[in-house]
Amino acid sequence: MKSIELEVPAEDVGRDTVSRFDMQFQAAAYAALQILEGEGIDCVYCDYHDDFVVRKQVDGKTTYHFFQVKTKKKLNHQWTLAEVFALKSRGQKNDAPSLKKVCASFGGKLLMHAVVFDDSCSEATLLSNVHFDDGVVDAVDALRCRLPACAASKFLSENFSAIFTLSAGDDEKVPAFLSKLSLRPAVHYIGKEREAFANAARTAIYRYSEIDLDFYETERIANGLVDLAYRKSRTPLEGVVPEDIAKRVGIELDDLLEILCISRGAYDALQSGVEEKVLKQASLIQRWLKHAGARDDMIEFASRQKANWDIWLRNARHTYLPIDLSLLLDRIDKLYARWAQSGEGFPFLNTLLTELAGEEEILAFEGLDRGLLFGAVSAVVVRRSSR
Repeated sequence: MKSIELEVPAEDVGRDTVSRFDMQFQAAAYAALQILEGEGIDCVYCDYHDDFVVRKQVDGKTTYHFFQVKTKKKLNHQWTLAEVFALKSRGQKNDAPSLKKVCASFGGKLLMHAVVFDDSCSEATLLSNVHFDDGVVDAVDALRCRLPACAASKFLSENFSAIFTLSAGDDEKVPAFLSKLSLRPAVHYIGKEREAFANAARTAIYRYSEIDLDFYETERIANGLVDLAYRKSRTPLEGVVPEDIAKRVGIELDDLLEILCISRGAYDALQSGVEEKVLKQASLIQRWLKHAGARDDMIEFASRQKANWDIWLRNARHTYLPIDLSLLLDRIDKLYARWAQSGEGFPFLNTLLTELAGEEEILAFEGLDRGLLFGAVSAVVVRRSSR
């Protein structure tokens, strides 16, 4: 009898196809990490209108950045004009069949977003794990500069209205449409295996939030992000109303917080504070209290009191002498050190806070109750863990 392992399969394209799709999901997941930066990007749509779409909202204006992900098994491959635009290096025709091929090309489909979405389309990018040859790079650079100097850019510029169906008055927008096309070659964060993505994701998470992950956390979160992009891409949309589509196919902040194991309540509570890097604070407080056996309501309470403490301390600097505040902060540091060294649970911390809140020196500070002092201890945890 023959062994299945010894017989070469008739074809093995399925395994390569799965790998290509996984790289698409990696690219979408990596883009979603920009949400953590808090600079306007709030959603990444997965496999909706294109491989993924990044939504950005600034000053009440919503824009979309469209991405197509095209990968090659051979890493020394370079995408050509024929592959990207269905254009020949020489003798390119502008008859109807030729223009139809341009419209259906990778580049043509991306440019269609500029036409359909007009000002709402900020950019349309072809992303790949390999490079583009000089002909493609020169053409896109010329289009972005609105100076169609090479043959390919001239052809696209001169025949744009014939390639795409434009609305009345859109002819004058052609240079603007073409300038939205961009390339992202040989990106380092996608690959057949997820190791490169995991390393890049850890770096991105630290850059956007200053949350530093260990090896096992990195692996868990990286796989969670890619799997999330896969699930969002597979979500059916039949019968879904437009206002629910982002929740169904989009990666949003709540999705990232769940994967990072940060509660939305803690995050929202810390948003009212005066310190930056809310995600880092939420992560540190969550880890500290989870390790101590606290429930989610305690984590949210600590986060809220930490934000209240930040506000109280900022105002107190204008009211009390620096020496008095310095002594107060020293007392809180020592209280935390005593509790941490004791190995006792929260009942002992509560006892220490009750005793401190009743001391005459503490009563001299207006509004400094036990809850605020607990917030002060949370601030100590954040500060010490950030070193």
